[in-house]
Amino acid sequence: MTDSEGREQEELRSGLRGLADQQVPVPAPVREVVERGRRRRRVRVAGVVTALVACAVVAGVLSGPRSAPDERRSAPATAEPTVSAAASEFASAPAAALVRREVDPADPPAQPGSPVLGQAYPFDWGVHCGARYLRFSGRIWQAQGEVPLPPGLPGVHGPNSAPLVVPGYVTVTGADTARFEAPGYLREPAALRAVADAPLCA
Repeated sequence: MTDSEGREQEELRSGLRGLADQQVPVPAPVREVVERGRRRRRVRVAGVVTALVACAVVAGVLSGPRSAPDERRSAPATAEPTVSAAASEFASAPAAALVRREVDPADPPAQPGSPVLGQAYPFDWGVHCGARYLRFSGRIWQAQGEVPLPPGLPGVHGPNSAPLVVPGYVTVTGADTARFEAPGYLREPAALRAVADAPLCA
C-alpha cells in the first residue's frame, strides 16, 4: 500500500467517524407519531388495570356469600350468650342512655329470670338498712365499697314513705359481677359482686 492510499483510507475513516458522531434531527411528524403511540400505550395499560380492579371487586362480592359458610364450618365453635325471650322483655336501653327513674308503687319493675349480659334493667334498691346488699334476679349482690346515699330518697309506696329505695338500673357485667346506676340519685355507679348469703337486714 502506498502512502497516498493510506492517507485516503485514513481520510475516509475520519469522514465516516464524523458522520457517525453527528446527531440527525428527527422530523417533527416522526416525534408526533412516537408520542401518539406512547399515549395509546398508556391508555391501554390504564384500561387493563381498571378492568382487573373491576374483576377483583366483582369476584370478591360474588365469592363473599359462598365463603361465609365455609368460614363458619372451619372456625372453632365458640359459646355465644343466649338471649331468652323472657329476659329480653325486661331489657332496657344501654347504660349510655339511662335516665332518672321515679318510683311507681302501682307498677314496680319486674326482674328477669335470666338477665342478659350488659343489659340495664330497671330496679328499685331498698336501702332501709343501707346500700350494702340487693336481691336481683334470684341472687344476692353485695356492694363493693360504700355507696353514699343522697337525702330525700323516695319510698317504695311513694314520697316520704318507708322503706326508702333508690330507683335505678342493674346491669350484670360478668358471671359474678354487676353494677347499679341511678342517674339523678347516685353520682357514680355502685360495683356489685354476687355472694352466697346476706344478713337479715339487707
